[in-house]
Amino acid sequence: MSIGANQQDGQSSLDSTISTLKRCLQIAQRDATPQPCNSSDQVGYIIKLSFHEIFKDETQIGDIMRLITKDLSEPYSIYTYRYFIHNWPELCVLAYDTINNSYVGAVVCKLDRNAEGRRKGYLAMLAIDELYRKLGLGTRLVRRAIERMQAQGCDEVVLETEVSNVNAQRLYSNLGFIREKRLVRYYLNGVDAFRLKLYFSPPLAAAMKSSLV
Repeated sequence: MSIGANQQDGQSSLDSTISTLKRCLQIAQRDATPQPCNSSDQVGYIIKLSFHEIFKDETQIGDIMRLITKDLSEPYSIYTYRYFIHNWPELCVLAYDTINNSYVGAVVCKLDRNAEGRRKGYLAMLAIDELYRKLGLGTRLVRRAIERMQAQGCDEVVLETEVSNVNAQRLYSNLGFIREKRLVRYYLNGVDAFRLKLYFSPPLAAAMKSSLV
């Protein structure tokens, strides 16, 4: 068989996998609603038909690193992951494919206070496995993390993303984030970043709002 035929077969297989995942998620959106996990060692909710949030302990750190390292502009040490996970475990939200028994998405956040003393959330990392992209999973993970930060009295959430990452910017814009500033050569590889913010207080949001992402 020719190389071109192998490539076509591989692409057809990938397209078939993505199509099947989309159908599963559409069925789940129509027929299922989020349900609390009953197991005492699980945190979170069933997201959709084949996904559920789960966080137990550091044994999962390897899976988180595997997901995130693929898309990083700069490497993080295991100590960086431990810093977030140990201090804010409830803000480390994972997506788990219960059919294929694998982690397919992760968002890692923290809570702090800004100069005015308001509680500020920071979205440090977001990654979705390549085969599970364009299914709305990233939006669901970020939204769930934001809800948890709001529940803890958070007034705003901030993050940075590469200026060239149009898909990420679109995702965050749809969730209400606005562009605060451009950070020149922010990443170790010399790439610029946009700092984005989401304000929960309407008066504050109106006062601080600049250009939309």
